[in-house]
Amino acid sequence: MLLAVGLRRSGHLELAEDIETRFMATCAAAGMAENFDAMTGAGLRDRSMTWTASVYLSMVSERAHTPSLAGDTLCEHAE
Repeated sequence: MLLAVGLRRSGHLELAEDIETRFMATCAAAGMAENFDAMTGAGLRDRSMTWTASVYLSMVSERAHTPSLAGDTLCEHAE
């Protein structure tokens, strides 16, 4: 989330959106794990981390309130 926010603030909107989309897709597929396998995307360790869920919900909320991202299928799935 911090990386995506920094990229967005520095004008790298497309890269920030790509990172957020990939993170949200990983969470949707593997759950709200503490961390994820970098090669497979599988959730590792605790599968109910509140920070992961909080970041996911924050990103979904941001996309739902951003006109250019409101049609994102991940947002529709989460609501």
